[in-house]
Amino acid sequence: MTATTNMFVLGASGSHHGVEWGTTIVTLATFIILLLLLKKFAWAPLKEVMDKRERDINKDIDDAEQAKINAQKLEEQNKQTLKETQEEVHRIIEESKIQARQQHEEIIHEANIRANGMIETAQNEINSQKERAISDINNQVSELSVLIASKVLRKEISEKDQKALVEKYIKEAGDK
Repeated sequence: MTATTNMFVLGASGSHHGVEWGTTIVTLATFIILLLLLKKFAWAPLKEVMDKRERDINKDIDDAEQAKINAQKLEEQNKQTLKETQEEVHRIIEESKIQARQQHEEIIHEANIRANGMIETAQNEINSQKERAISDINNQVSELSVLIASKVLRKEISEKDQKALVEKYIKEAGDK
């Protein structure tokens, strides 16, 4: 049984009991050619596809990391822009408050100027009327004095008549 087994194992056929070197060399050469063909037409393209896939994955990872960095930069820029905008709004509000206070003070100042002008005009009017009244009184006193003097010169009057005469002329002056 061992001889039959050897025949099957060694690939021997017929009556020879030994290895056939020609068949082994042809088989080995065919195997090597097959390996070279596989390397050229299967492994090389397959390796190239795998290398390309690895490069694409690495590129995608790098792109994702770059996108993450860019997103972080944009977030920082947005935070800075928001901060600057808030500061600008605060500054505008403060300027508006200052401007409102200034306008308020200007309005009060203008109102005070107008009021002072009206008061001054009223005081001037009062002084003018007062001067006219004093002037009128002086004129009336002068007229009374002249009248009294002319009456006195025409006749001698007693003290009682003089008081009555002054009261009469004062009454006449008050009626005017």
